[in-house]
Amino acid sequence: MHTLRVKSLKDWRSIDAHLRQLNTAKCTAPRSSLIKDCQEGAACVGNSLQANVLDISKAKGKLRLDAFISTQLPNISRAKAQEAVKMGMVQVNGAKVCKPGAQLKAGDQVNVLDIPEPPQLQAEPESIPLDILHEDDDLMVVNKPAGMVVHISHGHYHGTLVNALLYHCGLSGLSVGDVPSGSTIDPSSISDRIKSVDEGEDEDEDNLKNAASLPGLLSQPPGILRPGIVHRLDKGTSGLLVVAKREEAHRKLCDQFKARTVEREYISILLGTPDKGHDKVSTNIDRDHNDRKRMAALPYGGVRGRLAISNYFVEEVLAAGGAAMVRWKLETGRTHQIRVHSKHIGHPLLGDDTYGGGVAAAAVAVARGRASKLQDVRNLVAALNRPALHARTLGFQHPTSGQRLRFAVDPPEDFHVAVNCLRNLIN
Repeated sequence: MHTLRVKSLKDWRSIDAHLRQLNTAKCTAPRSSLIKDCQEGAACVGNSLQANVLDISKAKGKLRLDAFISTQLPNISRAKAQEAVKMGMVQVNGAKVCKPGAQLKAGDQVNVLDIPEPPQLQAEPESIPLDILHEDDDLMVVNKPAGMVVHISHGHYHGTLVNALLYHCGLSGLSVGDVPSGSTIDPSSISDRIKSVDEGEDEDEDNLKNAASLPGLLSQPPGILRPGIVHRLDKGTSGLLVVAKREEAHRKLCDQFKARTVEREYISILLGTPDKGHDKVSTNIDRDHNDRKRMAALPYGGVRGRLAISNYFVEEVLAAGGAAMVRWKLETGRTHQIRVHSKHIGHPLLGDDTYGGGVAAAAVAVARGRASKLQDVRNLVAALNRPALHARTLGFQHPTSGQRLRFAVDPPEDFHVAVNCLRNLIN
């Protein structure tokens, strides 16, 4: 059991910085050594860690239970801390607390039971309908529905595109331990080397370069199992994905993403209407220091982050300028690129709570103080229940025949309903 005591917050910043440094370094030292290393920023007793923090009333913001645990125990991620709290493995002042967002105050004592390692990832075939636009011996082009996660990861064990692909291709279940890395989905070579690329809204070219240039050597990202996946879309994004069925096809498709020869076009609904009918957005993109689940736009060409370039075109002004249907063509593929760039230009995606496009922002942009329209806007966002983004067009060269292929698919019904509602919110 880990015991964490909240006394005051005078030394909070130095303790926090030290422990975050240990976590970032992904320390692999034995537990006793790690506890010893922590002593510079926090007092350790046996297997317990005492973090001395002073005067919480002077701290900015609130001190959440899950954030405190993950910060004080470098081997426990925020997600694992949340899971532990929900499972009843955490006590505050001797009482079980099951809310990860519970607030701590000066003097609180937090007891954390030893958290077991998560179970080995398993990818089982599941009979899930697929909207397949094209399939041959080398690849498949799939129209992913909004709400479907692309690959297996902790917290997403079922209902993913990978589960559906395994079933469609007649493959048995897979686990991370069965194979050295992520795989193509050719039944004849499923036991051969496995390959995957790091996450991105469309895959990051730097990661694709590694996937294509190191065949059989690129290791599976920890906590992820995604055979055949060449690129990905966020859970809330609908639209087109290409999936490799053979190793050579996977490599050649990755080469095309890396060379930026893949045509990718998206359609979206933004809050407000950009001043320019079309423009190029050029920034760097990197993790947001304030929230690791988000990305942030940074100065173009700076030392931090990776270059990201998007071109947008306003296709239709909606709700008398309170919203707009906007088409995007990507020159790069960074994590959350369109979501970040739409926020950067001051017009976040409708329904994107993470980047400022939730119901409150929609009420301001669309209803604009008209009480009669507020409920309409709330209903619109609730019905959509996702960022209004759809991968409409995908074009690439076939990895075997060399033929140029281009696919297009209209947005799903929820997107069209949202557009029609906004068209009717003129008066």
